[in-house]
Amino acid sequence: MDPTGILLRTSIFRDLSVQDVEELLPHVHERSYSRGQVIWLEGDPADVLVVVAEGQLKAHRVSPDGREVILMVIPASGVTGEVGLFHPAGVRWLNLSAMTAARCLTIRRAPLLAFLGRHPSAMQRMLEQLSAAAVSAANSLSVMAFDDISHRVASLLAFLAEQHGEETPDGLLIAPRLSQGELAAHVAASRENVNRALAGLVAAGVVSQRDGHFFVHDRAALEASAQSARSVTHGTAVPPAQRDH
Repeated sequence: MDPTGILLRTSIFRDLSVQDVEELLPHVHERSYSRGQVIWLEGDPADVLVVVAEGQLKAHRVSPDGREVILMVIPASGVTGEVGLFHPAGVRWLNLSAMTAARCLTIRRAPLLAFLGRHPSAMQRMLEQLSAAAVSAANSLSVMAFDDISHRVASLLAFLAEQHGEETPDGLLIAPRLSQGELAAHVAASRENVNRALAGLVAAGVVSQRDGHFFVHDRAALEASAQSARSVTHGTAVPPAQRDH
């Protein structure tokens, strides 16, 4: 593993030089997790930032009756843990688990803060990431409140394609792996209803799924479906009968 190269690929450290990032290396530790392993639970002390080197993680919550809602998927080169790390309460607000076997780098709070103080560009990127997390939470709340399931699914796939899409001969590959069950957990809907929403996109040739990955074949059509969802949040709410309960 090349910790310097991994850090330079992240949103927070990408503007820095190799020499800058090497200042952090004495404080960077490698951790490996098996699929399904819990990294932390809601309420645990928030004392490290996590950088995903390989694999992918999920930030999620579980209801009292055992239903899971996935709030975020963190793929390779993603960073997570910043919200709890900088919150005054100093605790985790979501559970974090490994969706696949994963290798991560961790950096403790004190040396990270000292480093950010010496490197304003990294501090700016960290603030941008915190802002993006706040906007994402607000958008997720409005989507759950106003959008029907087909719009939720289209919006999520469009977002993932924008953030993590990779051009391939077979179409735009969404890098994070998502099963239909995990997709259902991400949009807070039943798997059956998500399957029906996906069936429409697949039948229209907009997306397909293979080997755990979604491929986007008609990005304009997917964006159009997602855009109709955004317009709902600024207009008339979806009738309750059309929502998933």
